[in-house]
Amino acid sequence: MDIILSILNRPLPVVAKLFRDRRGAAAVLLAVALSAIVGFAGLGSEVAGWYYTTRSMQGAVDSAASTAAAALASATSTGSTITGDQLRNAARSVAATFNFTNGTGSTTVTVNNPPATTTNLTACSTPFTGFNCYVEVLISQPQTALLSAVFMSTGPTISARAVALANTTATDVGCVVTLNKTASRAMQNSGSGALTFTGCALYDNSSASDALYQGGSGSISTQAAYVVGNSSGSITATDGIHTGMNPTNDPVRVGASPSAPATTGSCGTGGANGQGLDKLFPNNSNTVTINPTGCTTYGLGGSKDLHMTSSQTLNLCPGTYVFYGTSLRMDGQTTINAPPTTNLSTLCPGNTTGGVTIIFSNSSGNSPGIPNISAGATVNLTAPTSGTYKGVAMFQDRLTCTGTGNNNNGCNAALQGSGTQNITGAIYFPKSSLSYSGGASTGGATCTQLIADTINFTGGSTFNSNCSSAGTKTINYTNGTLVM
Repeated sequence: MDIILSILNRPLPVVAKLFRDRRGAAAVLLAVALSAIVGFAGLGSEVAGWYYTTRSMQGAVDSAASTAAAALASATSTGSTITGDQLRNAARSVAATFNFTNGTGSTTVTVNNPPATTTNLTACSTPFTGFNCYVEVLISQPQTALLSAVFMSTGPTISARAVALANTTATDVGCVVTLNKTASRAMQNSGSGALTFTGCALYDNSSASDALYQGGSGSISTQAAYVVGNSSGSITATDGIHTGMNPTNDPVRVGASPSAPATTGSCGTGGANGQGLDKLFPNNSNTVTINPTGCTTYGLGGSKDLHMTSSQTLNLCPGTYVFYGTSLRMDGQTTINAPPTTNLSTLCPGNTTGGVTIIFSNSSGNSPGIPNISAGATVNLTAPTSGTYKGVAMFQDRLTCTGTGNNNNGCNAALQGSGTQNITGAIYFPKSSLSYSGGASTGGATCTQLIADTINFTGGSTFNSNCSSAGTKTINYTNGTLVM
């Protein structure tokens, strides 16, 4: 018996020692704690996802309401009508671009005109009645509960609402637009010249406190100014300076959105891979005429820019001309006629109708070339009134340029021909800052539109906006203004 008891007593110290041993306890506690930590991290990510959805949804309803209200304003200002279905389609198509498609994933996009709730809204003025000048958009989307299902049976339903006013009070036709949304002095007159915008308005998309800036001894006289941010300096506007506006659309982006043509199907001097443009004027010739018959586009490219000096004249017959990775430089007393205004049938046999579009691009995707036109240079450029580049006289491809803002941009274009610079059509530089001085006060172009990322007027300029036959797109501000 004693032997048996001694055998049974032997494991007891070992067991007791095991219970007293605390080694490894921390690892066990950490494993248990990590499970909870990972769970809460996952729950936090799920909640963060809901927050992101909320923000994205608010952006969607804001854009959808503004778009639908702009359509309502446009129809009303022209004396036509727009149906409820058309408003719904306009708003829902915009919401879908934010991935909130009505009827998909239990998402609902509701469009009301007038709004279902009119609290804090002011009654509409003529030509509207009641509250039918407002468009209300509501988006609702249920969320799927994942880790949160431990705490709730279903996920939350996220909703957002926006109301926009059909703004028909800002209807002056524009001739100058800056597209940059944040730049200080996005549109500025820094020189001593007088800017005259005859019968047309300025549109400035920058939200900066000095988005539209008049400095120095110069002056700005315009029909109206519509600014997202604020203006600074003395500006005369017949119909007033309107600040706090919504950004206007890129007028060239509206509808068909042309891009620079590929090199395929083009001909020309240098093309995308050829010799320098110094060969364009052989033996120091003073006059060269290019007639691109049989060409889709006429390419100008190579290792050197086209630098015109010593009273040289370049005649461009009707067609599309593309500078591939090279620039156009014009010294004073040089001339471009595009197309020629005299002796057209002699200079351009078989190609006497249509206008000219000059495009700056880069087939490698790097920064495009620029125009650099000096004071005293003569530019007679008229855009085509039909075709892909209808109404576009000069176009810089939408390629990313080095730097941002006025005078700090690797693609900073300069059109400073002053009174001898007569361009009929749109000058379009959406990714570039532009220094500009030009436009004869009398006898010049009847229609000039200037659209750029930022614009610095460096001298006196005159813009005329008799564009009914120029092929350009109308710039106006019958838009939707968010009110809540």
